Amino acid sequence: MTNAQFEEFVTAGGYREPRYWREAEAAGLWSATGFAGWRDKGPRQKPYDFGEPHHVANHPVVGTSWYEALAYTRWLNERLAGQIPAGWAVQLPNEPEWEKVARGGVELPAQTLIRSAAKGSIGKETPPLHLNPQERRRYPWGNDPDANRANYDESGIGTTSAVGCFPGGASVYGVEELSGNVWEWARSLYGKYPYPASGAKREERENLTAAASESRVLRGGSYFVSRARVRCALRHGTPPHFGLEAYGLRVVVAPSASAA
Repeated sequence: MTNAQFEEFVTAGGYREPRYWREAEAAGLWSATGFAGWRDKGPRQKPYDFGEPHHVANHPVVGTSWYEALAYTRWLNERLAGQIPAGWAVQLPNEPEWEKVARGGVELPAQTLIRSAAKGSIGKETPPLHLNPQERRRYPWGNDPDANRANYDESGIGTTSAVGCFPGGASVYGVEELSGNVWEWARSLYGKYPYPASGAKREERENLTAAASESRVLRGGSYFVSRARVRCALRHGTPPHFGLEAYGLRVVVAPSASAA
């Protein structure tokens, strides 16, 4: 999400609305005066400000903790009411959702599912599928690192870049910037991989009420990490009340069985 997109949540008073902050309130991190994470001296009602270019409108929002990312999805759900399919919800991706979008599945659509508005919608029909020739691809675009396809240390930018600067790094589904630029929060707790397929163990990994001492997952790497850390398989765990200059978020619209 960009700063401009997240600013709508801020302007709408999202930091003061208790229904978005249940878990943060239970952890003692939120009150009617705002949210206070690990580096904050007092409550705030917007993301932590790291200065330019981090707060430029078309750059990814950063300084957001997992709790802030979760609150944003709840607000966005309300805003998009009636515009998404019944039984679906806006939420943070879990680990396997994020990784499948980055790598593709056993089969792939014959055309990208996400593309610019100028190219129009692909419609609601299921596109033809074919076998994925690189099911274990290291990067969203293939197996070879490429500093022209993602913002990581070899790109030489040294900070966040405007969203959309690396279209050549899109995944097989057409999703851009899964690698590099900023780490992206998942809703999952950090734990052993492979991810539990179903049942109680999977529910435990997606427990939104877990204590603030339990780490949540970040995926994708960022602008200052090496090529090894922007691989599709790379996982990082950190406490959910941390918000750094390279921590951002991405949302998905998915069946709401595990949604907030």
